[in-house]
Amino acid sequence: PQIGTFLHFLLERVTRDVQALGGFAQVDQDALHALIRKYIEEYVEKELRNFQNRNARFRYLFARLRTTAYAVIDQAAEELRRSDFVPLAFELSFGDGPESDIPAVVISEPDGELRIGGKVDRVDGWLKDGKLYLRVVDYKSGKKAFDLAAVRMGLDIQMLLYLFTLHKAGPSYFGREIEPAGVLYLPARDDILSARRNIPPEKLQAEREKQLRRSGLLLAEPQVLQAMEHEALTEPRYLPLRVNKSGDLSGSLASAAQLGKLGRYVDKLLRDIAGEIRGGVIDADPCCHTEEDSPCRYCDWAPACHFQDGRDGDRLHYILPVKPGEFWQEIEGIEGKEAD
Repeated sequence: PQIGTFLHFLLERVTRDVQALGGFAQVDQDALHALIRKYIEEYVEKELRNFQNRNARFRYLFARLRTTAYAVIDQAAEELRRSDFVPLAFELSFGDGPESDIPAVVISEPDGELRIGGKVDRVDGWLKDGKLYLRVVDYKSGKKAFDLAAVRMGLDIQMLLYLFTLHKAGPSYFGREIEPAGVLYLPARDDILSARRNIPPEKLQAEREKQLRRSGLLLAEPQVLQAMEHEALTEPRYLPLRVNKSGDLSGSLASAAQLGKLGRYVDKLLRDIAGEIRGGVIDADPCCHTEEDSPCRYCDWAPACHFQDGRDGDRLHYILPVKPGEFWQEIEGIEGKEAD
């Protein structure tokens, strides 16, 4: 968590300063690295007091983390140099407090309401024909990836919730008609790769970029994808896209109509959650991909819960893989039942 906090701190402040200077295309690497050094020093002074008296292992690990920070920000900078989308907001907050940028998400029922707040790491935008296409970007220091199978089970819907909330409430904040363009997880890490000692530098760089490719869900409009990354339709390096030898594009994509249905599905999930909270439902229903990543392995309440998979009604809910076509078919089926 501390590593994630440090990298969030740098990414937000460096990107904000670069945008004030005209964007990444106007800032060379020397100036960019000067900003990184500035904010590393600020972080050390504010958060890591008495740094020089820390033990040797701590100083070594922080030096390695410092190297990671340069690599992560260099890569983010290169991506934005190849994009027409520009960062418009950082740490954009939803909620009821006086410091919130956008009102809380409200799920209203006759006997009460659920109010949801949160914060978006970064919102990027591209203005085209009077419409502002927005994508929500979340920095991840771990290896978390966007997964339709998890979304189907009501998990990992935070980014989608923010995107669809911006679609509704964004015009008052940004002053433009909003079109949802997608969500992206940006890996805020620098992976250690296993490779041959004599691997060519260009192949090593390609492997590193493969590890740090973004994950997410994007609007399947070629013009928008090309605005996100100029080479998206031919040789994408950052976006979760693939181009075959025939030039056909595939990847984590959704049409505008599918995004609309997904927005209504997320709204249904929130209403279901609100109903369970109101009804006092506190059943232990852990979800996992395998027993190894079951939350029961690290849950602080396990001694009180006594959940045991396979005993009585206790059972783990496995997040089973789903193909995109199957997922969208299920969403349409659920929407059809709701309409009936």
